[in-house]
Amino acid sequence: MKISVCIPTYNRPELLLEALNSCLNQTLKPFEIIIGDDSKNFATREVVRTLKESVEERECIRYYKNPESLGQAANVNALIKRVKGDKMVLLHDDDLLLPWALSVMAAAFEQDPGLGAVFGKQYIIDNDGKVDVEVSEENNRYFFRSSRYANQPLSALESSVVQQFPNDCYMVESRLAKQVKYRNKEVIGNAGDFDFGIRLAQSGARFHYIDEYLSKYRVTPSSVARDGTDSGYQAYKIISESGVSKDNLYVNKVLRRKAPIAVSQAIAYGKRKEALQIYFSKWHRPSIMTPGGFRRLFMLLRPPYN
Repeated sequence: MKISVCIPTYNRPELLLEALNSCLNQTLKPFEIIIGDDSKNFATREVVRTLKESVEERECIRYYKNPESLGQAANVNALIKRVKGDKMVLLHDDDLLLPWALSVMAAAFEQDPGLGAVFGKQYIIDNDGKVDVEVSEENNRYFFRSSRYANQPLSALESSVVQQFPNDCYMVESRLAKQVKYRNKEVIGNAGDFDFGIRLAQSGARFHYIDEYLSKYRVTPSSVARDGTDSGYQAYKIISESGVSKDNLYVNKVLRRKAPIAVSQAIAYGKRKEALQIYFSKWHRPSIMTPGGFRRLFMLLRPPYN
């Protein structure tokens, strides 16, 4: 099995070095590690060059500096296009693979060659790499990554909708990744990873959840999922338009979770009509008579700034 690890990066050479070392320290070595550099300077190039001079696996590291910044979606797509392995792992430049990750995920594919994607649990780490075990357990439960769902697996579409399927550190059939690809930010805003999971499920791919820690997800001030993006609003829209039954227990729960965020972000992005529709939808209705519900109503009624 040939495994390609794709790492899109942007102006984070120190964190990228950690990510690369987590790939090189795997018990099952990757066939190739492909880096797509969207940075505005050459610091990342120098970090990669220095690393390649110091490791035996230098030939498997392929580095590409984008002449102009492509943005997340185009950068990931450029990496997917370059993949030569039959399996692909997407790794964000600030996250890490645990040493056994590739071996465990590859074993799942060997046991069931018909799988489309495999993934596991994630530790939550801070900017310095410190693991918060309690938050990690809570985060995995929130995203339906527990022993219950190893024994009672979700469908692929359910898994992607509730974000059990993570935004990175999964292993996927390369041919499926090349077929699905990322959609442009102009279409789905900052919800590119979420949208990719949804469309991967819609392609007919079967997902497999492994009830083990396989990666570390770093929460930093610059994380895309932080406030200030439209990812919650876009995710709400994607679910609403995905064709999955809104009566599904898991979908219902996620729409209720995302509705308050979607209202706030829609208002912030000047989409007041959409915000109003979501506010009075059955998904947001349980939150109306709460402090947050009243605050969002005030934001809706307040005249927009010129």
